[in-house]
Amino acid sequence: MIDFPAIRASQLKPFVSYHTGNAFASLLALKEKPGKTEFEGGLPFSGADGLALDKAFGKLGWGFGSGDTRTWSGILLAPHNQTELSSDELRLICEIIDPLTIVALDEGARVALIAAFTSAEEGMLINFLPGKQCEVLGRRLVSVEGFEDSLADDHAKQKAWAQLKQSRFES
Repeated sequence: MIDFPAIRASQLKPFVSYHTGNAFASLLALKEKPGKTEFEGGLPFSGADGLALDKAFGKLGWGFGSGDTRTWSGILLAPHNQTELSSDELRLICEIIDPLTIVALDEGARVALIAAFTSAEEGMLINFLPGKQCEVLGRRLVSVEGFEDSLADDHAKQKAWAQLKQSRFES
């Protein structure tokens, strides 16, 4: 009997400080830099942004979880005191998790996804604009402008919510 959870856990092991959540999730959230909680040593998405994303993704049809059982997965490109993931490493993590939708939560994450999924060999250049969505290799990419920063400002929060709604679960 093949133990798929063990295989996936083994594949993600080199990226344990960058990744959090369900390794079999259909939704992957990505942000560039650590927030206050991560900067103080917390796991990726363990702060207010992770709680807000749990609620938002639940309202968008992706289910609702907690820090331990969330139904989505998260990647922090540059954890505190760690080297930033390369484009190849980011693409590898995305292929291992194999989500239906990837949400870039800030400009750095959007740019990183462009670099990870643009390929000269495949003749593929993606057009992934701020605040918009696109499809690449059968995955929907959604850009949200400054999600974590928006939590402190009602107007920015409304804008981020409108952009986040592009990630609504579609069966």
